[in-house]
Amino acid sequence: MTAEEAAVRAEPAAQGEEPSPGEVRTAVVLVHGMREKRPLEALDGFVRTALDPQQAQGEAKWQYHSRPAVITGSYEARRYVSRQQDSDPTGPEQGDTEIYDYNWSFLMTSNRFAGLAPTAMRLFLRRPSNVPDPLFGMWRVVWIVVLAILLAVPALFVGGYLLSSDVPGSIIGLVSGAVVLLFWFGLLRFVVGALANSAVAAPLVGVARYLEPSPYSYAARRAIRGGLVGLLRDLHDGRYSRIIVVAHGVGAYISYDALSALWAETHELHAGPAPDVQTPLPIKLNSLDGLEKAADRLLADGNSVAELDHFQDRQFALWRDLRRQGNPWRISDFVTVGAPVALADLLVNRRGIASGFKKSDLMDRRELFDGLVRRGALVRCPPRSETLPVEGDEHGQVNYRWHECEAREVLGSQSPFAVTRWTNLWFPVIRGGLHGDWFGGELRSLFGPGIRDIEVRGNQPERFKRGSAHTEYFSHPDKGDQGDVAWHLRRTLALQTSNPARTEGGPCCRTSVRPAASRSG
Repeated sequence: MTAEEAAVRAEPAAQGEEPSPGEVRTAVVLVHGMREKRPLEALDGFVRTALDPQQAQGEAKWQYHSRPAVITGSYEARRYVSRQQDSDPTGPEQGDTEIYDYNWSFLMTSNRFAGLAPTAMRLFLRRPSNVPDPLFGMWRVVWIVVLAILLAVPALFVGGYLLSSDVPGSIIGLVSGAVVLLFWFGLLRFVVGALANSAVAAPLVGVARYLEPSPYSYAARRAIRGGLVGLLRDLHDGRYSRIIVVAHGVGAYISYDALSALWAETHELHAGPAPDVQTPLPIKLNSLDGLEKAADRLLADGNSVAELDHFQDRQFALWRDLRRQGNPWRISDFVTVGAPVALADLLVNRRGIASGFKKSDLMDRRELFDGLVRRGALVRCPPRSETLPVEGDEHGQVNYRWHECEAREVLGSQSPFAVTRWTNLWFPVIRGGLHGDWFGGELRSLFGPGIRDIEVRGNQPERFKRGSAHTEYFSHPDKGDQGDVAWHLRRTLALQTSNPARTEGGPCCRTSVRPAASRSG
């Protein structure tokens, strides 16, 4: 054992140590969405945005410490530790929290712009009515510039020819027009290259690179997803009572894939002690019937905030039941921020360019997307009923039981979001406008009404930045007023030792963040 590992194991959050009853030790994993980042570059802004500042001598200060992150397998990685704060009885009580940054950039070994050209063409070569609202303003600007160039070049070419009255002059006019043509196309190529390398297009470049079906991108995607699955698996060793995954940008695709893969590994595991007369083991998921009924009501009325509150309350109750039953799953919340997952029906379904000009393009995309859900390649919230076959039609009531035996009830392989709440935040964009996050958006229409979509209306003027609003989510931790990113994020993460569950715009559904303290060997 290295000295670094020994120091980690000597801390109160030692490896394998189960929190004592009443103690909450939370791990937060940040999956950043930008391109190549320096160590801790993404984590520094996030940790201050996620944690409540403490008042010290009239000044707000964040209380956290840096520790090695040996568990990540990276020599450059650190984790930030925030211990319970008792010094300010009037302020929020912060529970023990350890925040990790999953750095995946070095695993992205495929071509830097792999898949960018076909992805951009699918997004821009389509009817205006088929363009998603966040991208419509950018789509319109791109087409105005392209049409201006296409009209200006022939005009200059013909004008140069007509202004020449003799043969040598005509030749000079043709040459001048050709030079102008080359100049404009050279300028266009330079501008496109600059945009592709800038922060403006970084989300699109990252998503295209991650989803590109080439062998190089497939290998990189497998390594990136496997690395996050491995990190989350290691965090399930008993040291934490609760795990939260926060994903920004393309990190939402990575995290979504990793959560689905990890759930497939763990949904049938039962790590509790063998039942006997002295220590009977809970064999039933007592909250499962309530969750299924809540899911049925939510699917029938997806716009009801009260039903969403109740559904997420039942998700957390089932999460606790799963822990008491002995299953090691500890991920209670999945939080996406500025997630291009909102464009998944365009980006995941690799339709031809011509499809964008069809009036039925939106319907076709949704049918393809639903087909991926039926085949289990994608999962929704609430989950699809486990009793439905791939080609089956929806029936009246959902059922999330994989199989039922005398010993236990088991959730199915497509039901990670039966026990994990999903919250999505983004800076909204008015259709046709350029202010806001071009790549974030609501997810409920695609991934199910069990997602709590939150339009962040605070953080002015930062959220209005054209093209760069996507990079502003964790850049202003000092802004914590109602409606700001920090305010929403802190309520969603609920890192306080005892905390009423977060709500957005509806009645408060109060849940405790204290999970069961049963050991999961």
